Order: sequence, then structure tokens, then C-alpha cells
Amino acid sequence: MLLGVSNKHSNPRDRLAGYVGLQSLETDLAAAACSRFTSPWILEVAPMISASPGLETARSRMLLDEASVCWPFRAAHECWPLEDESVPALLLRHLWQPAICVDVLEEAVRVLRPGGFVVSISANPWHRQAWRETGPSALRLPAWPQFQWLHFRLGLQLQTSMIAHVRGMVPGLAPLLVLVSRKRSQLARVSPERWRPASVAAGRPAIASHCKAA
Repeated sequence: MLLGVSNKHSNPRDRLAGYVGLQSLETDLAAAACSRFTSPWILEVAPMISASPGLETARSRMLLDEASVCWPFRAAHECWPLEDESVPALLLRHLWQPAICVDVLEEAVRVLRPGGFVVSISANPWHRQAWRETGPSALRLPAWPQFQWLHFRLGLQLQTSMIAHVRGMVPGLAPLLVLVSRKRSQLARVSPERWRPASVAAGRPAIASHCKAA
């Protein structure tokens, strides 16, 4: 089932924003975040109207509009046609906008391999640049504490540096929020062995005849 959005009754301010004015900064931040880990390729998930940042790592792209995933296939936001734990790393860009009314992060965690990394980027609702593109709807974007909690509650391990944490907490300082997190690796299963009492062979121990006492 696809999620539909009525253009007749929707607020234009609630439609997806591309944050064009932040593109140069976003490219630098995304490249720096992705350089913190090694992956054969990255799945980038972003709005259709948003330009892709330049990265050296090989990428596949999945683009969204207000109603659904629209490229390279059509699917509901909360039902990606990808196998569980099939993606080594993810770059999630501007998926927490009011126009997307489901938690796309849950589906992202489902397809991510254990030990895989997630780079999440969102406009800072406490910065004037977000207001320039979305108006008061910017207040519905997650602020830094909520942005971290959305990832932590799904069991992701946050890889936030102290500098990024401070920049996110100070209102109006950082126009973009960038969070690196990691899916926990699966622990190897250990089968417990049953305890068995030590057994002693019957009879006296044999003593070699050539041994002499000192």
C-alpha cells in the first residue's frame, strides 16, 4: 500500500525541502562522516528534490517523495523491497521532514547489516537556514537531543564526537545535524556444555622400573 498525500489540502510549507543553500556544507560534512568507516558501498536515501553530495565511496541511491519511494522503484516508505541485513552502510539525508509521516529509520535499520554504519543528516530546526526553506514547519524537525534519541531507541550505537555534540546543543550554531551511528554486531552463539564430574581410572598408577629415587 502506498502512502498518498493530497496536494489540494497539504500545506506547501510541509512539502519536502531540498536545502539547496546548504548543499556545499552538506557535501563536506557527509564526506567527513563517511570517512570514519570503511564500506564497499553505501546506500544513499534522500528526497528526490535534493542534490546528492559528492563522495568517493561507491553508492546506490534510493529517492523519496512525499508519498513513497519513487526511484529506482516504487514502494511505501515503510516497506522497502530490500532483504534484511543486506546493506553494508547507509547515508540518510533529510528524511525527518513533516511531509514524510512515517519513521523511515526503522526500515533503514532492518536492511542494515550487523556492524554497519549509518550517517544521518537533517536540517537544524534551531537555525535560520531551515526557516528560510520551510518556514515555521522547521519547528517540526527533530532537534539534536531528539535526533540522537531516534537512533538510540532502535539499538544503534551513537558515534558522536564531543565537537559535534556541542555544536548540536548550541541553538543556531550548526545549520545541519550530522550523526554517525552503528548497528550492533551479532554475538556468536555459545552452546553451554553440561558439567561432568571428573573420572578416575581404577587401579594403581604404573611406575616405570628404570626410575630411581634420588
